[in-house]
Amino acid sequence: MLWLLLACSDPAPNLLPGVLLITVDTWRADHLTEEITPAAWRLGQSGARFTNAFTTIGLTSPAHASLFTGKTPPEHGMRGNNHHGYTLDLTHQTLAEQFQSKGWATAAFVSAYPAGPKGGLDQGFAVFDGPAQGERPTSQTLKRAEKWLSEQSEKWFLWVHTYDPHGPYQGAETLGEKRAYAQEISASDTQIGPLAERVLAAGGAVVLTSDHGEVLDEEPCNWQHERSSSDTVFRIPLILAGPKVKPGVYTERVGITDLYATLLEMGGLAKNPSVDSHSLLDPKHREVWFAESGLCEPGCSKSCSPSGFLGKDRVVLGDAGRLVFRPGLGFVGTQNLRDQLSGYPAPEVPNQTANDVQGRALGYTD
Repeated sequence: MLWLLLACSDPAPNLLPGVLLITVDTWRADHLTEEITPAAWRLGQSGARFTNAFTTIGLTSPAHASLFTGKTPPEHGMRGNNHHGYTLDLTHQTLAEQFQSKGWATAAFVSAYPAGPKGGLDQGFAVFDGPAQGERPTSQTLKRAEKWLSEQSEKWFLWVHTYDPHGPYQGAETLGEKRAYAQEISASDTQIGPLAERVLAAGGAVVLTSDHGEVLDEEPCNWQHERSSSDTVFRIPLILAGPKVKPGVYTERVGITDLYATLLEMGGLAKNPSVDSHSLLDPKHREVWFAESGLCEPGCSKSCSPSGFLGKDRVVLGDAGRLVFRPGLGFVGTQNLRDQLSGYPAPEVPNQTANDVQGRALGYTD
């Protein structure tokens, strides 16, 4: 009950209601449990928990771009992380820009370089606070976010991003990778619980999710989500809570792009009607869902060629199963989904070459 005690220690009676988005980087859906994440689990018990929510890609920058625009990577053009030179073009209006245009205070407090501001994820945020390189602890990010929140005197939209669960994991040498990963998830859960509770107590709305999952020991290149097109990477935890949320457990197939419409509706704003995003306050089952791997490395993804960002797996998930198109190998899986997947565009040449030093500092080894 630590998180409840912390929440009650600063009731903040003057806090105005707003909309809070929390993204926990690299959080597998099967690590949203009562044992590993008790705070998130209780939030899901009082709100809406989605058991079949999916991301568009196993990379931080483009996955968040999908969340903020309601578009897939081929649509918004960001198919790699910002430290690989990819940028969200200014022509794409983000949900933060829409909140800002209606007079809301907007702020983002992020824990790692791939979450911005470089790469265009700062669009629409009057305040964007994140490390200039590498990462910082969740505790530092939360301290800054809570200070900003306590100073607001108007409607607000706040994004908080935590990065601790992203590898390398503290204590892995003694605990092993699996236990160390779960421990990082649990630590993040303990820290974000009080903030979510505080916002709900003030009448606000909360969305808690992840940009993508993780590979543990299921594949040859474990701990390297960017090279995988598995459901352990594509499936993400997703919880909604607040005044407009109908509590329950939802099994409909939904996606990270649907949070664009959801967050706007939570704030009473209308989405761009041309964007294929469905509010999860009234969830609709998606017959198919498109996703792609972060990149290709032949040693991790059998037969893929060319390597790097041009060799991405492209995937469609449907009621009948899943189909993967792997460059160098072709179609593998449920063949009656070929027509849908054939329309999913192949990647183009990256904007710049990879910044390997920055990538290694963030746990990426490409």
